Amino acid sequence: MRVALYARTSAADRETVEQILAELAAHAARRGWEVALECADQGPWPEGSRKGLRSLVEAARSKAVQGILVRTLSHLARSLRYLTDLGRLLASQEVALIATEDHLDTTDPGGAIRWRDWLEISNRLDHQLRAEAAKLARLRTPGERWGRPAATVNALELLTWWEGRGGRRPLSMRDLARKLGIAVGTARKRLRALRAAGQVNDGARARALAARGGLPRGGRPATPLDDAILAAAWRKMPSVAAIARHLHVSRSRIRARLLEIGLISQQAGASASAKSLTNPATASEVPHGQA
Repeated sequence: MRVALYARTSAADRETVEQILAELAAHAARRGWEVALECADQGPWPEGSRKGLRSLVEAARSKAVQGILVRTLSHLARSLRYLTDLGRLLASQEVALIATEDHLDTTDPGGAIRWRDWLEISNRLDHQLRAEAAKLARLRTPGERWGRPAATVNALELLTWWEGRGGRRPLSMRDLARKLGIAVGTARKRLRALRAAGQVNDGARARALAARGGLPRGGRPATPLDDAILAAAWRKMPSVAAIARHLHVSRSRIRARLLEIGLISQQAGASASAKSLTNPATASEVPHGQA
């Protein structure tokens, strides 16, 4: 049987991961198992690095191994829910789990039955605990929906970093979400609501980005835009999306550049989409900057 070894230590542990892996390798050799993968993590848990655990899970998901050998289940358990989900994954992939100190070996029928029963009990317990927590949260805030409260977003701060007010560099959506401590989806949703209310100045953002050379990015340099080619395409193409496909440039860059050179108005630029800009002649007749 091909097995993967996994070891974890923290700063307080006297043993090293190399010592634990050597102990597990010796156990695998006594059982006649082939060691196909060795993974390890070091540092505080569960906040520490978990690259080794991710490699272990990927190996189990791809069925690169038929078993996982650890010293104790606590090395795998980031939380009760995580260990339960991991156990169900291993069961679905028919990957055995052996924890030497916990006397767990699912290659043995009796051990497999005990592990299955434990997964069912812990899964039920986790659901009960989460349901009770949701009930308590609702009792504390009557009328509010269950679950975590929505993240509070300061609209002024969001617009400041999005448009680059005060001489700041405008942030990308990902950097903006990180700056505000919220999810990217939450930042995008809040920005969409502010744009619908007419509070977002996308033209100011485009000018600030142009003055600073755009967003800092790795990889290939951005495709340069020639104003004459863009203007000619704007007269011929039916929409921003069509121009973007033709020039192999994102729609946001096309829309921002059209705003800068005055081919569409500020109002059209703020609410522009592939459908709303289907008539370039009409859009170009709207004076730049009018609401």
